[in-house]
Amino acid sequence: MTKVMEDTRNKSEVTFPSSDPSCQLHGDLTLPISSSDEDIALLPAIVIVAGSGPVDRNGNAPSMRLNFNIYNRFAQHIHDKPSSDNTSCSGGGGSIAVLSYDKRGVGKSQPILKDKNYFYKLGMMDLVADAVEAVKFVASHPRIDKNRIVLLGHSEGAIILPLICREITNDETSLQPIAGCIFYSGFGENLIDVMAFQRTTLANEVQTMSGPTGWILRRLLTKEYLDKKYNEFMKQVNDDGEPDYVSLLCGLVKQPAKWVREHASYNAEEALSKHVTCHCLAITGQKDFQVRNEYCTRETAKGLVPNAASVEVHRPPNLTHLLRSMEGEAKMMNMKKDYKEMGKLPLDEVVMEITYAWCDRVLFETQ
Repeated sequence: MTKVMEDTRNKSEVTFPSSDPSCQLHGDLTLPISSSDEDIALLPAIVIVAGSGPVDRNGNAPSMRLNFNIYNRFAQHIHDKPSSDNTSCSGGGGSIAVLSYDKRGVGKSQPILKDKNYFYKLGMMDLVADAVEAVKFVASHPRIDKNRIVLLGHSEGAIILPLICREITNDETSLQPIAGCIFYSGFGENLIDVMAFQRTTLANEVQTMSGPTGWILRRLLTKEYLDKKYNEFMKQVNDDGEPDYVSLLCGLVKQPAKWVREHASYNAEEALSKHVTCHCLAITGQKDFQVRNEYCTRETAKGLVPNAASVEVHRPPNLTHLLRSMEGEAKMMNMKKDYKEMGKLPLDEVVMEITYAWCDRVLFETQ
């Protein structure tokens, strides 16, 4: 059963089913204030598909004490963008609803029977199935136009967007095709490639470090050592018993093994080519050390999504993985400190202006 709670500042807490009958998903649906005109005109909607890890509706990881504030800031930016007549709406075209939700096992999205390892037992396809449920929820909302729903994937969310498009196309409940896909900080590669890229980036960065700390780390965090630890981890993941999750560091850290196995068998390029037929926007910054930005060139993108209705790509020079820009060099070794500060900032103005213009063109057919 779907339940909508009290509206506060245009943001309502909502619940809707996950693909697991024992767990309801909780999230925020941001809508413009209702008026007689808006009641007549149905709104387009953006459904946010979160990045990896135990991430909530705001883009934060409470269990890890990491507050990135990506998705709540995005919803606020979309709502607050002034139109040409200085009223509050997204872009010049009109207002857009935004849905973000706590992943299963995170925040309020908990199973009926408490299980502290519930999140770590999920697979990639569980996340895909839940995103489809989120689309079903907004498509059934009385104020939303089911023909104008956009998926916004960030990081891992961007990687799995083609699978969500596939499942929506194959769905038997008459869901309409997705109108558009926004790929933030993740386009054209799969998780295993991303992990390899991050190991190489870290090893190369350590080799340039100076002083006593650099001397020590150059001998410890070598590419060979990082690859060895990765191979040991994958051996646990691919154990004959096919565990749902594995414990590391004497049980202090858990990693979702089923999730990794499903990602390892996923061909992102093939899925992009086969299942993405809508309008596409891909943005990855040149200071994003977690994923490659090289895929966000026009010729590469056209090859990745040959069946897309349109494709627009951007590689902002100072943009990071958290959709904020920074001056100076972006370093993995400074990630926790830098990301903590970025979480206090609004999203990058250039990214939002690009997104507003794309939404106006795709959802409101403005030039």
